[in-house]
Amino acid sequence: MAIHLTMTADQLGRSRFAISPAQEVVSTVRLRDAHPARHARTWYARARALMPAGELALLEALVPADHDYAPDFLTPPPARPVATIEEQARIIARTSADDIERQLDIGLHGRPVREDVVALFGDEDTYLRWRRPAPDALERVIAEGPEAVAVAAAKALQLFFELAIEPDWSRTTAVLGDDVRRKSDLLASRGAVAMLNDLGRGMVWDGSGIVLDRPYDVTVDWADDGVLMIPTSTHVGPVQFTVKCPEQPAVVYRSNGIGRLWQRDVQVPNRALADLLGDTRAVLLTELGEHQSTKELSSRLPWSAPTVSYHLQVLLRAGLVGRTRRGNRVVYRRTPVGDSLLEA
Repeated sequence: MAIHLTMTADQLGRSRFAISPAQEVVSTVRLRDAHPARHARTWYARARALMPAGELALLEALVPADHDYAPDFLTPPPARPVATIEEQARIIARTSADDIERQLDIGLHGRPVREDVVALFGDEDTYLRWRRPAPDALERVIAEGPEAVAVAAAKALQLFFELAIEPDWSRTTAVLGDDVRRKSDLLASRGAVAMLNDLGRGMVWDGSGIVLDRPYDVTVDWADDGVLMIPTSTHVGPVQFTVKCPEQPAVVYRSNGIGRLWQRDVQVPNRALADLLGDTRAVLLTELGEHQSTKELSSRLPWSAPTVSYHLQVLLRAGLVGRTRRGNRVVYRRTPVGDSLLEA
């Protein structure tokens, strides 16, 4: 069983990337202080220390740690390449009452049963066993009406971001931006299959569209503009899929390079060079005044060996570094062209 996003290669080519601060909040709240990423645990600890208890409790009630469903209205699709938390909070606060009611119905005990959701589970008993009780913090807001749920959720999510994540947001967007560029390069140089494989497990291209492993069958046949791909620094597990006809389907995946968010800072040597090449490649080019291997570079810099290797290959293809073998080691060094660019 799986989700099938039927589309042509041309439709896939119309896909776009976007960065969502709301998604970072939701993925952080889901795993709380058990999150495997150190920076996400730091964000959660900040929120717990600084947020009013009631607002954090509401977010935790909407995004449970012990259940796999959280309402989609908490993560509206970004309209721009990098959304702002203010934009997304406004969209959340304006979510229609019908949408709020439907999404609460899907996951909570005691609410109306949605037949289309029952169909996904095969039978009503299985679906009812899957639903969860509504925590008190959520019940109190639900009693005020669906519009109150939307407004309170938007306020709590924005506050979490501003208190916990915003101090690190510029570094986070730099990491996510590097990942988007890497995926775009993969798409251009090796094709859609290589790019999709790089998003994470559980997602493949079968020639007629994208297939995502799931315990139920769904066919999405309206992805005329491809998919919206959202990298995050906090997502854990297989790629996450959200869909609402006729909106563009979205997949959420874990970005490469998130270790940079808790490893030591690297001083970018030349801002103009970094603007041209990107921070990672500018640092690597600067470091390669003498022969060094991928392992040697990654041991001193806050990037994994695969990340260093990827960026070295880009510099190699551009003729800015050269590669040679010394015994069992493959080493890299700036070329005269790279020296000239660095000096310029």
